[in-house]
Amino acid sequence: MILSQAKVNVFKWLTYALIFCVAVCPAYGQLRLADVWQSGMVIQRDKPIPIWGWARPGQTVRVQFENEQRQTVVKADSSWSLHLQSRAASATPTRLTIRTDQDMLQLTNLLIGDVWICAGQSNMAFPVINNQFAAQTLRQPKNRSLRLFNKIPALSTYNVAYEPADLPHLNPTGFYQSASWQEADSVAVRLFSAIGYYFGQTVQQSLNIPIGLINLAVGGSPTEAWMRPASVIADPITQPIIKGDWWQNSALEPWCSQRGQENLDKLIQAGYKLPADSLGYEHPFKPGFLYQSAIEPLLRFPIKGIIWYQGESNALSLARAKQHERLFPLLVEDWRKQWQQGDMPFYFCQLSSIGTEKGYKSENWPWFRDSQRRLAERLPNVGMVITSDVGNPTDVHPIHKRVVGERLAREALIKTYGQQAIGTPELVSVSRVRNGIRLRFRQTGAGLRTADTQAIRGFSVGDSSGPQQDVSAHYRANQVFLSFPKGKSYSHIYYGWKPYTTANLVNSAGLPVSTFTCSIL
Repeated sequence: MILSQAKVNVFKWLTYALIFCVAVCPAYGQLRLADVWQSGMVIQRDKPIPIWGWARPGQTVRVQFENEQRQTVVKADSSWSLHLQSRAASATPTRLTIRTDQDMLQLTNLLIGDVWICAGQSNMAFPVINNQFAAQTLRQPKNRSLRLFNKIPALSTYNVAYEPADLPHLNPTGFYQSASWQEADSVAVRLFSAIGYYFGQTVQQSLNIPIGLINLAVGGSPTEAWMRPASVIADPITQPIIKGDWWQNSALEPWCSQRGQENLDKLIQAGYKLPADSLGYEHPFKPGFLYQSAIEPLLRFPIKGIIWYQGESNALSLARAKQHERLFPLLVEDWRKQWQQGDMPFYFCQLSSIGTEKGYKSENWPWFRDSQRRLAERLPNVGMVITSDVGNPTDVHPIHKRVVGERLAREALIKTYGQQAIGTPELVSVSRVRNGIRLRFRQTGAGLRTADTQAIRGFSVGDSSGPQQDVSAHYRANQVFLSFPKGKSYSHIYYGWKPYTTANLVNSAGLPVSTFTCSIL
């Protein structure tokens, strides 16, 4: 029998629907918890503890945690939730029991400490096994007080055409593979975010409390994919991002829509009905998709803060880089609002260094790095770490991740946990002196120096359009003196203003000075 194309399409859609339901729909009435609530987890200290899940409507759910007992009745929509009292940090494993008349769940090996989210794109996703110190790291003994929850995407976007079996994952609720909380041993660590792991390890060892890390990073993802669409619409400058089919939207990066088409065209041409809404087909690069997939399911779960490494996909043109300068504050503000944690710590990595010689479109990275510097100075309870000194001239994924994670931890230990240490050096003033310019910096510790003990590299002068001539410089204590070219007038100073920079000015703790530009008064 020969089926019409319409019947074939209906059959394909029904097949997809069946696959989706089997993949993501639980048995009706079965007692279950939100995905993050599992044995081995770290629960955020010093905050009321929300527990939520689903069961048969009308049932009573009883929860016991240590000596505390709570109960609630399941709503008509099958959901239930309750709160337990806040607790201080504890590395002593405990258990949680949840019961209905028909079912019981018991979570064991639970710790109380601080939970951090690791999010962004591929440099945050970059696993421990691929970093410079992988062999040494994987020989370390298990750390029972460091717990990892690694949410790995079920789909890659790189050089792949999706198959029918991928359809259930083209939906925010099915995008990530199932995950479980793991103690930080060599098996769990090897595929976890390298930056996240080294951050967590440093904080845990410094504070001697349990630390939980939830990795959500997705390679290639643009900023807007991580944002709630309503927050993007709120700004007239960013509003065009949430307008019509994202594949056709000129306010977005063409590379992202091209990647989406590369992934989905085979299914479209075969007649499969793909999940979509008013913004177009579902895809991890679509505005709002990762917010819905990764962030929204965790908003009830208290956390300590965020570490973030993202921006490469928003720096391919100057227009997109300027757009990011508006998007990033909206993202930080809205995540804090949705988590109901108005001053939640947010630490991020400045873009690194890569040259343009092999075709990578990094010509706008100096501007982007300086924009990130200005954002970090302006936004409350936000910190930035420099990574341009550990970049790779030909690879957008540098392998030097341990130092980046440790720098993030240093920021958190200083700004969130109140430890006394030298932070990232910052420019505070520019003034004219005889035969040159004087720059003053703070957070220099015992004074400025160069990372390689060579002469200072990276300073240039020019006008508002960009650098025009390199200049020599020398340092003394917390100051840098620039020798000005004779007979010429320049209005701006630039430092590290190349896509791949070898600028080498650091403070006494070895922390580098950021790419920057400033006017000469």
